Amino acid sequence: MPRKVSFFSAFSIGCVAPALAVVALLPLPARAQVQPPLQKPPLAAVHPVSDNYYGQTVVDPYRWLENLKSPEVKSWMHAQAGYTRSVFDSMPGRKAFAAEMERYINAPDVTISDVQIAGPYIFYRMRRRSDNQANLYVRNASGGSGRLLLDVEALSKPGHHISLDHYSPSYDGKYVVVGLSAGGSELQTAHILETATRRELPEQLPRYEGGNFSPNNKTFYYLQLQKLAPNESPLDKFRRPMEYSHVLGTPVADDKVVLGEGISPDIAVADYQFPMAVPVPGSRYALAIVVPGVGTFRDVYIGDPSALVTHKGWRKVADLKDKVTDFALQGNNLYLVSFDGTMNGKLLRVNAANPDLSKAQVVVPASNLVFSGGFIGSDVVHQASDALYLRVIQKGQGRVLRVPYGPNAKFTMLTQPGDLQVDSVSTAQNVSGALLRLESWTQPGDYYRYNSATSTSVATGIQPPNQIDPNNLDVREVEARAADGTMIPLSILYKKGLVLNGRNPTMLIGYGAYGDAMMPGYPRREMAWMERGGILAVAHVRGGGELGDAWHLAGYKATKPNTWNDFIATAEYLISHNYTNPAHLGIWSGSAGGILIGRAITTRPDLFAAALDTVPCSDVVRQETGANGPANIPEFGSIKTEAGFKALYAMSAYYHVEPGVKYPAVLVTAGANDPRVDPWQGAKMAARLEADTASGHPVLFRVNYDAGHGLTDTVHQQVSDWTDYFTFLYWNFGDANFQPAALQAHHGSATTTHAAQ
Repeated sequence: MPRKVSFFSAFSIGCVAPALAVVALLPLPARAQVQPPLQKPPLAAVHPVSDNYYGQTVVDPYRWLENLKSPEVKSWMHAQAGYTRSVFDSMPGRKAFAAEMERYINAPDVTISDVQIAGPYIFYRMRRRSDNQANLYVRNASGGSGRLLLDVEALSKPGHHISLDHYSPSYDGKYVVVGLSAGGSELQTAHILETATRRELPEQLPRYEGGNFSPNNKTFYYLQLQKLAPNESPLDKFRRPMEYSHVLGTPVADDKVVLGEGISPDIAVADYQFPMAVPVPGSRYALAIVVPGVGTFRDVYIGDPSALVTHKGWRKVADLKDKVTDFALQGNNLYLVSFDGTMNGKLLRVNAANPDLSKAQVVVPASNLVFSGGFIGSDVVHQASDALYLRVIQKGQGRVLRVPYGPNAKFTMLTQPGDLQVDSVSTAQNVSGALLRLESWTQPGDYYRYNSATSTSVATGIQPPNQIDPNNLDVREVEARAADGTMIPLSILYKKGLVLNGRNPTMLIGYGAYGDAMMPGYPRREMAWMERGGILAVAHVRGGGELGDAWHLAGYKATKPNTWNDFIATAEYLISHNYTNPAHLGIWSGSAGGILIGRAITTRPDLFAAALDTVPCSDVVRQETGANGPANIPEFGSIKTEAGFKALYAMSAYYHVEPGVKYPAVLVTAGANDPRVDPWQGAKMAARLEADTASGHPVLFRVNYDAGHGLTDTVHQQVSDWTDYFTFLYWNFGDANFQPAALQAHHGSATTTHAAQ
């Protein structure tokens, strides 16, 4: 359940390590000891547990799989993972497809991402074709070549990778804090590097969740999770995070608490809320916010920087009812993105000395522009020396508004070349203009530098082109009619010249949670699929944010069934308009998208040949028992109310799997170190499907033991994962090149496919 919440820099929680210790919840024996199983592992044992919620009895046959420390659970999961691996590895066409997958993923000589401007420098992640992960580089903003700042690959070992989850440079660029974690765990330890020398300062910040430098570049303000005892409840992991200040070059033991539960008499911080506070450059004020888990809106406070030390003198600017999502402080002008009275957002300005929202000036009024940098309201405001640059969505495309400072300044929309849309915006408060990442469904794009003096955007060449990327894709933007009459946007991509014969191999994907907008982006991972004649369809279902917060709220808590019903409607559109048929239609999503996939196959099992259900939320009734569950209550609701339980039960696919139903082929995955969705959710879903399906189609459970939620996977892991996904579809579409030899050898004949029926 990925979720980013921005406060200058971002921390993440999901559904959102000292000495870089490798974390493994379910340790895997050495790879050489894992032998292909001779037969399919036995079905999971059934030990039913009954719960009564508001008069309704709910039977959970696989509750025992939630105990990830149990030897029985470990044994079952290892057996499932080993069997799944042997099946995939025995596909005759898998090796060739993996080579094509790797060829397209590694098409660029270098891949640039996560660009930040600080002082005279540009920081960025760069992955060369030969690298398994992106490393951190820095270059002078005035030009010249980049140089390596952090070699993540050198920290990793085969089977145990270290990832760079987050980095934050000082305003003058002299220092950069990097958050490193092991094995996809996202349990970060912060290390502090000196930009000029690559020297690492001796202090390290454990249990790090993101932070920001002070304007003097000597103090770092950071959010830290509390330290848990070995046998402490996992529910305490995100219960009481605290904001600290650290002076560079001093012992971490001397760090001071800045904000948290029970710290300030002026700021109430409850369990599972995330407090952050920092002084602001170019202003005589400090800002503080409190974020309610994955909630869209936040409380905002302003005060003298002394409040960071005394904890007193904070004044509330906005609370949750004001629906503020993002902000910027320029001198005495406090800018706020608010959704109060609008579903798309607006930009307000108040006097920081007397921040009365009732007297706020509307700088950018509500319109058809959705204030969103991906998630509703987040990552919208980017502050440069000359203006604010706002990332917005217009008709499904990323756009940028430039808002000059001053009482009578008028905003303008930047022009963009061709069909490119804005994927990201990078600015610095002491530099004019902005760096824009532009791309589209059909073009990988580049970083463009917007010059405010000339009002032009020029490609920088930071992301060089290559000769491998195909430019032969067609895109159709259509709408499918949902059961209630709502028109659902659907993006359809395929190779030019493809004959739409009603049986094309098709992957339909969706998500529909947190107000996350699925924006046009060059589909490099899907290129091998489309080059072989496959169709990629992206369903912009309710629960997402493509059409504003109203679209989000229409697939949220009690309205969540719209999410999977919309998805079903887009599948029916693809069939009725001759793109494909049920025998050649596969679906994919993950994390919170597991709700979408699980309920789609339990509602309409006849509609799909195969489903890819990756790191899924399958049993959200039990989600609050996991470490990340309470923080996700703002999005999904809680079993502590009857209405909350009913909504959670409706969206929990695990309880809607029924014996004797002919389900499609299903591949369920889990990351052993996943901090966002507990691995037992996928395990329980796979166990129940294996036991109850009557179709004869395979149900496989794939576990990655050097991964978490998948956000920090290496290139090798991505190639392996996506090769498995696509070859699973080919297998169950009846493609002779992908029928697993292991199954034929073990069971005497190939598994029956939908295409053969």
